Amino acid sequence: MIRSFFYTSETNRLIAEELASSIGLKATPSHQDCLEAHLEVSDAGLFFFHPDARASNKFHIDFYSGSSGWRLKRADHEKLIKKALGKSDKPLRILDCTAGLLQDTLLFLSLGHQVTAVEQSKLLFLLLQDGLRRSRASHGSLLENLTLIQGNACAFAKEADSFDVVYFDPMYPTSKKTALGSGQLDYLSKILEIEGLHNEPQEDFEVLKLMPVKKMIVKRPIKAKAFAEGINYQVPGKTTRFDVYI
Repeated sequence: MIRSFFYTSETNRLIAEELASSIGLKATPSHQDCLEAHLEVSDAGLFFFHPDARASNKFHIDFYSGSSGWRLKRADHEKLIKKALGKSDKPLRILDCTAGLLQDTLLFLSLGHQVTAVEQSKLLFLLLQDGLRRSRASHGSLLENLTLIQGNACAFAKEADSFDVVYFDPMYPTSKKTALGSGQLDYLSKILEIEGLHNEPQEDFEVLKLMPVKKMIVKRPIKAKAFAEGINYQVPGKTTRFDVYI
């Protein structure tokens, strides 16, 4: 776990102290020469720094810029994920078991569905909360149907029986191409490494598959082996596919 949590000015001190306390840390004024992994609150929000990250900039979540913003603006053109969800005469209640950067969750919301997103990482959960806090001022209506929970999706799933769809998108195995191509993925792997989180996708799938829902959607690399037989249908793309179990 990280040992340092900073704030850049007195105006950020109270929120920094609150966030730091939630993960058992004490917030202190920024140290420009700190070269160890740390979190920092500034006027622009919450940032994460890791000395071994490939990206030169600190990690910061902004749902409406970069690839997330581009996908959100063209949500109606996300044909693969829409086909995987299928047609419905009312909003679906979706459990996103792997919140990540909330990219797919935001697409579900933009399509009019209700989403409960679960994120196991405490650090990523804080960064997501910060991104949502900043987004509600301008995109509050989109986020009204979102519930974000910090925890293990499998443990949560054992008690959950009020969903129509379970969505499972485990992190893809790291490859040289993806690792070099995405600073965000690199930072995500650094966060999981710091927290010592090592999920077993196959085991998680077996637990989640037992949930009493109408449909389970599993996002996989296009050539990856399926977690189980009995797939009702697949929605393939160029690099990704959705395995759908009904």
